[in-house]
Amino acid sequence: MIIIRTFLTTSCSIVIMFLMSKLLGNKQISELNVFDYINGITIGSIAAELAISDKWSEVISTGLAMFIYGITGFTLSLVAVKSIKARRFFAGTPLLLIENGKIYPENLKTAKLDTADLLTRARNSGYFDISQILYAILENNGKISFMPKAVEKPVTLKDLGQKKEDERLSVNVVLDGVVMEGNLKYTGNDIKWLTNEMRKQGYKSPSDIFLGIVDSNNNLTIYPQNEQKNLKNYFD
Repeated sequence: MIIIRTFLTTSCSIVIMFLMSKLLGNKQISELNVFDYINGITIGSIAAELAISDKWSEVISTGLAMFIYGITGFTLSLVAVKSIKARRFFAGTPLLLIENGKIYPENLKTAKLDTADLLTRARNSGYFDISQILYAILENNGKISFMPKAVEKPVTLKDLGQKKEDERLSVNVVLDGVVMEGNLKYTGNDIKWLTNEMRKQGYKSPSDIFLGIVDSNNNLTIYPQNEQKNLKNYFD
């Protein structure tokens, strides 16, 4: 009876934890894929419980639970090696966040990321101006890979024997349709300037803009609101 009960409760916990991790998204995971993440934290938790068990029945049930988790993880790893569909289901697939310089807000929502997350990770990768980015891909381990535009690939001025003054930070002046007035002022511009620049690019209202950035040369780069999803997968 103990064996049957432990098998059923452990199997249910595997399903529930997997679904919850998929719901939370890859943002919660640093290096592991979804199932490896679940398996790791669960086996660790069960092992801690096993270490403090004071009854043989508890030792048997927790030991069996660890065995089930271990066998399940091993079996699914083998299945994932043999089947692309299984690998995509259990480990997830890369997700395009930027393609050819175009941001996909709906894909950000799918990944449980917001604009600030994307910009922070871009800066962490050395891109303080996202107009330099050709592709941004959320990998199934939760990291974002960035591919710069060809003209932005690193050839340093030092290598060319030239000098240049450090540039000012690129600043967000429109975020999710809202004008960031303090940031706009920091760039030395005002609402009138922003309105004129928007109209030059065919935008009548900030509400049409997902992200607007002023770079160190005082150029406004606009990424429009976009309801389109891009679910292409070039990587499996």
